[in-house]
Amino acid sequence: MITPEELDPGLLTMFTQEVRERASEMENAVLAIEASGDADRKRHLQEQLLRVAHSLKGAAGLLQVRGVETICHWMEEILSIAANVGLVLERSRLDLLLSAADAIRDAANLLESGEIPSPAHGQDVVEKLKAVATAGCDDGLKEAHHHPPMAEPGIAIRATDTDGSMRVSAARLDALLYRSGEMLTFNAVMRRHAEQASSLREEARKMRAPGSDPTGQVASVEGGLRQLAAFLRQDVRLMQSAVTALDEEIRLARTQPFAEACKGLGRIVRDVAAASGKRAELEISGGELEVDRSIVSALQDSLRHLVRNAVAHGIQTPEERRTAGRPEKGRILVSAAMRGNRMEVRVEDDGRGLNLALLSAATGESTHGKQAEEDILRRVFEPGVSTSATVTSLSGRGIGLDIVKRNVEKLRGAIDVSQVPTGGAAFTLTLPLTLATVRVLEVLAGGHVFTIDTTSVQRVIRIDRGDFTLIEGRNFVRTPAGPMPFVDVSLWLRLQPNRSPASETTPAVVVDSPSGSTAVLVDEITGEQELLARSLGPRLANVRRYSGGMVLPDGRIALLLNVAALAEAAAEVRPRNEVVARRSVAAARRKVLVVDDSKYVRTLVKLILEGAGYDVTMATDGTEALKQLRDHGADVVVADVDMPSMNGFELTRAIRQSDRFTGTPVVLVTGRESLEDKVKGLRAGANAYLRKDQFDAHDFLETMRQVV
Repeated sequence: MITPEELDPGLLTMFTQEVRERASEMENAVLAIEASGDADRKRHLQEQLLRVAHSLKGAAGLLQVRGVETICHWMEEILSIAANVGLVLERSRLDLLLSAADAIRDAANLLESGEIPSPAHGQDVVEKLKAVATAGCDDGLKEAHHHPPMAEPGIAIRATDTDGSMRVSAARLDALLYRSGEMLTFNAVMRRHAEQASSLREEARKMRAPGSDPTGQVASVEGGLRQLAAFLRQDVRLMQSAVTALDEEIRLARTQPFAEACKGLGRIVRDVAAASGKRAELEISGGELEVDRSIVSALQDSLRHLVRNAVAHGIQTPEERRTAGRPEKGRILVSAAMRGNRMEVRVEDDGRGLNLALLSAATGESTHGKQAEEDILRRVFEPGVSTSATVTSLSGRGIGLDIVKRNVEKLRGAIDVSQVPTGGAAFTLTLPLTLATVRVLEVLAGGHVFTIDTTSVQRVIRIDRGDFTLIEGRNFVRTPAGPMPFVDVSLWLRLQPNRSPASETTPAVVVDSPSGSTAVLVDEITGEQELLARSLGPRLANVRRYSGGMVLPDGRIALLLNVAALAEAAAEVRPRNEVVARRSVAAARRKVLVVDDSKYVRTLVKLILEGAGYDVTMATDGTEALKQLRDHGADVVVADVDMPSMNGFELTRAIRQSDRFTGTPVVLVTGRESLEDKVKGLRAGANAYLRKDQFDAHDFLETMRQVV
């Protein structure tokens, strides 16, 4: 067997991509054979599948990947027998071919990790394929009309079908090359302007020389400056146009059809329906819609959860549907459409809909009134709340929809649920068109700058002091559009509002959310611009209040607020006095030194600590932290472990060995998870050791209170 080292890396990458693509083609072909009601069409699809298997078999043989080659060989044998006698494969044989496609996809995963599948890869599937091929046309080559109920299997949902690569057309590459060429021409233009500026500077220098007569030279320099300014204004406009065009071409190059996100959904509908004794079909609308690749890749897992949920929870059995006068086969529609500057994805089924009585019992809430029904429906996204009365391998554990909600919010989107009037349930996902850049509204709250995605912003208003009111125990604010719930960002983040007590009005941003409009109170609205959005990283993935971070033009860090979390905070019942006042911060403020090489982590910890009344200074590594300690001191040190120059363990030991700071509490907040690292940190002298993947602001502040 060939080894990874013997293969050319580029060739291995191409082969891995081909194996993955061929596995998807095989799966789609088998599902199409099963769905078709025409025998000629089935035979045609079987011939296509035969060609795919034959093609992959040849490529695998060339690279000596014997496991894949063997699977394709026996698939080819079965399909060749069917083609020779002109018959179609029955359901059980199609199931076996799907298992073979899964084994080939598993081989692609191994190849992607740098491991060559063994010759015995997928041996169980190979033995079954071999047995069917040996039986020939006497067994399994007639379409069966009745199928016995299948045992309930565990249905696996793959996280994603996309790898790190994508295809870009030659025409798109040509367009990118043309646009980049335009940008290169500006290099010569700017160089010429720089030479002209240098020439004018030299003339100005001569004017200052002793004995020179600057009268004529002044006019020359002024004329040259006017000409240079005019050229610069013109070239700036041209450059802006070229940059915009290049940006547009790059965005287009990153797009993929929405249908890519729907890959594998047909297989899930088929398998889950078979496992639960149901019949269902999938319909996709808007598959041609071009979507940013990052959205496509991140959306797959959520769509699979929702489709699986629709079959397991919503679609009834054929007997129930017949009794209700409906077609035996249920229908699940996945559609995508543009709504202004956002994309709307809808997953809808024509089943029984959500059981409000069951949800009411699970949540303990009343279903009286339209608003109450909508509130109960949205509770399906909470962990532990299920629409199924029984627990099976497919449903009933109350997990899945809460994961979908978290995933959608990570995409800076929102999800809502509703009942379909004709029967069934619909989940609507509202998503941005791209994750790379985002147009934001900059706001100030508690002395810090935050951003809000403008695609969620309806308008900006000012609220009078007398507009705050209480309706049914919940805080609302009166606006020209009617009363709406509100949230004060400063209070929500436990920061001290930075507003003048004498001010009669408060600025607010009205945002869209699944539950309706929400007023977000801030100290000041400073502007609007398009910025590069960055992830906060896996260590801060559970900090739900923020969707990401961005660097402002002046170098400051701004956190992007999660609009869905803001809306949920506004819907909570809060004390009336929290509307206009806040408990004053204790006069004795402790000084905390936060040490972390990540800007985002430092900023987040700083916000949490300042909100709790601490004074905070920051350092990027242990060496800088020690210098700040010597120069300015600190009451507590909060440090990461993995940092350049001097790590957290070394910093802790240095503090303990210092006569001046040996008693200073040290809290290590790190991504290291092993018990050995925790013991190492505590032995170095740390007072507490907290993991970033389990970070909770309340626990962190309680730890700070204890060590202080």
